[in-house]
Amino acid sequence: MVRPGESIQSAVNNATSGDEIVISPGDYTENIVITKDNLVIRSESGNPEDTIITASNNASDVFFVDADNIKIMGMSIKGAGIEKAGIILSGALNCTVYNNKIIDNALGVYLKNSMYNEVRNNTVAQGKRAINVERSHYNRIINNDVSGERFGIYLTASEGNELSENSANMNSNHGIVLDGCNNNRLENNTANSNNGYGIYVANSGSSNLTGNTADSNVIYGIYFSDSGNSSIANNKAVNSIRGIFLLRSGESTVLNNLALNNQDGIRISSGMNSNISGNEVSNNNVSGISLLNSVNCTVNENLLLNNSQGIDLELSNNTVILNNSIREGGRAVSLRDSGYNLVLNNMALNNRYGLYVMRSQWNTLLNNTASTGVNHGIVLVNSTNNNFMNNILNSNGVHGVYLKNSSTNTLDNNTASGNGRGIYLISSSENNILNNTVLGNREYAILLSYCTGNNISGNEASNSGRGIHLSTCQNNVVSRNIITLNSISGIFMSSTSNGNIVFDNYLNNVFNSNVKDGSEGNSLNITKTAGTNIVGGSYIGGNFWAKPDGTGFSQTATDADGDGIADTAYKLQGNNYSDFLPLVGGFEPEQSVMPPTAFNISSTGTGASETVINKTETNNTKSTGDSEIETGIDETMEDAE
Repeated sequence: MVRPGESIQSAVNNATSGDEIVISPGDYTENIVITKDNLVIRSESGNPEDTIITASNNASDVFFVDADNIKIMGMSIKGAGIEKAGIILSGALNCTVYNNKIIDNALGVYLKNSMYNEVRNNTVAQGKRAINVERSHYNRIINNDVSGERFGIYLTASEGNELSENSANMNSNHGIVLDGCNNNRLENNTANSNNGYGIYVANSGSSNLTGNTADSNVIYGIYFSDSGNSSIANNKAVNSIRGIFLLRSGESTVLNNLALNNQDGIRISSGMNSNISGNEVSNNNVSGISLLNSVNCTVNENLLLNNSQGIDLELSNNTVILNNSIREGGRAVSLRDSGYNLVLNNMALNNRYGLYVMRSQWNTLLNNTASTGVNHGIVLVNSTNNNFMNNILNSNGVHGVYLKNSSTNTLDNNTASGNGRGIYLISSSENNILNNTVLGNREYAILLSYCTGNNISGNEASNSGRGIHLSTCQNNVVSRNIITLNSISGIFMSSTSNGNIVFDNYLNNVFNSNVKDGSEGNSLNITKTAGTNIVGGSYIGGNFWAKPDGTGFSQTATDADGDGIADTAYKLQGNNYSDFLPLVGGFEPEQSVMPPTAFNISSTGTGASETVINKTETNNTKSTGDSEIETGIDETMEDAE
């Protein structure tokens, strides 16, 4: 038993292996050096508040341990100065530091070249580093309160350590730091309200973070740099600049985390072969999940709500984005300067934009839903050689699909219904718009402006204001489309649209065509060619011209030789164009059922003439030469960069 006024060091010097040194409540001023193994040094009361050890020399450690199997328990330890520790384990094995209050030391607990030790249930405050672990392996640091320091827990060049249930809060720099450490596990720690990062991991591969909370840190919640092959799972990273950030930390897994109320929720920079799955990412005001300059990553089954951008890829390639739910945000999925990515089976609802592709190429977007958006379902700007297939793009406020300054892309078998406009191409060339179902759009089913060399084939463009509309378009091919029950026109070509070929389409509208005077070189048929046409006849030539009341030209024309081509040409009214090989007979092509829509589409046209030339329409339009542009839709793209 050591009593006030007696020396703890003397008791240590007189002890033998296996002894227990009990310290009575009181104040002790000394520095203690322990070089004997198998000792217990503890307070009598077990209460650190009544047994206080203060360094007599602040240039030395309060407890210096160079021995194995030492236990230090139940004391207040203070007064170690610059670069000195309250307790240092130097080359020590199997020691325990338990239930101490270690305050006002430069270093609280310092493990140096030590292994298999346990630091548990201590309170460490008012110093530089609360718990400092250097070149020490397989230690357990559990349930300590390390707050109000410069750093809470700091590991360097150490492996195989476990940090769990610690509170590293309100430190002036970072809460928990791993620097040059591999194979460490951090579990169920709290790192909140630190002025730097909550958890900082650098040059530390195969790190495992599970169940930690990083809340309200000034810079980042959880930060990884050059620390690959790591696992970040079931953590909470909220209210910081960035929630979870991985820099050059490939081969990592970011799984089932919560990232809320940050600028960036989860960000991967210069990463590869990483998996970001099962996370909930919400209310981040820059991006939810973002990848910069990364390759071969997977973004899977995440829930993203109310982020300025949902999933954002920039300068990133060969990544798979699948089975995510993205709602109530800005851009649901954004690809910028990125290529060879697959966007598959995602659900994007109630966002400003659904799928947004800019300056990108060779991407495939397949089986996604991008609906009920404020603006557009799909946006494609300054991009080439992308494929959009089997996507559902319904009930968006402006466009189902918007292409601008883009070429050699393919839109195949998509559904774009109930939008302001179905599919809109502007200043775009050599794209393939194939087999899409475009129904019940308020203004246009398919609209092309200033477009050249596009192939519009096999689409259903019906139940809208206008079916297929070409404004200042050159050398496009419009074929094998079903264009029915549009209230204003079936096919439109402005006076500045030249060299377009329109053939083998099925038109059944009150006003099937509106081709403006002044256009040149457009053709309404090709050379008669053997092959099955759109109504099942044996020859392909012109178009089938029907009307809903059964009085259309193709419904009433004669075909004496039975070749499925009318005996006379069909002359469009008000211009010099004719379909010289109009189709007759056959069967009506199978058509889709129009989805329910609240849009009220009307036309002021009356009478039964096939074409009304220069008729006045009052459907929110303004005249700009021969083309008509809706005033209700801004032709310029916000965010188009």
